[in-house]
Amino acid sequence: MKKVILAAALTMAACGGGKAVKSSGDETPDWVGQGTGEVSAEGGKKIQGVGSANGADAKARRQQADAAAKSQMDGVVGSLSQALAKMSDSKKPDDVANLAKTAAAQSAQIRDHWVTGDGNEMSLDVLDLAAFKSALAGADGDDKLKKEAAANADKAFDQVAKK
Repeated sequence: MKKVILAAALTMAACGGGKAVKSSGDETPDWVGQGTGEVSAEGGKKIQGVGSANGADAKARRQQADAAAKSQMDGVVGSLSQALAKMSDSKKPDDVANLAKTAAAQSAQIRDHWVTGDGNEMSLDVLDLAAFKSALAGADGDDKLKKEAAANADKAFDQVAKK
């Protein structure tokens, strides 16, 4: 019995964490319908990337769905970093964009998974505005640029949402 429990625990850990909820009717999570982009939630503004993958191998499907969600997030983060660079008073807008990309990479994370009845797995990657600002503050780089980027983050999130 201990071997079965250990094998199940190792399998769950190898699948990237998080619990994949299997569909059994109209239980579709809100984030699936919202798709990629900005959302306002109780905890504040967030940017999310939603990816999906099909396949019989649950571990491979999970990894592919996570990669697809991260790819969606990369596109949104690119828009966010460009918006922050354009808002910057700095003579080095590329430094602002790189700072934003670094902070986003440090603070974005896969938060949820959902599997449809036909075996399509959905993955949710989330970048929380508060976590992004915190990552900006703690990043290596010019303090003036970090403060400026954090001050403009709300406006940049809103610009990304309009695209």
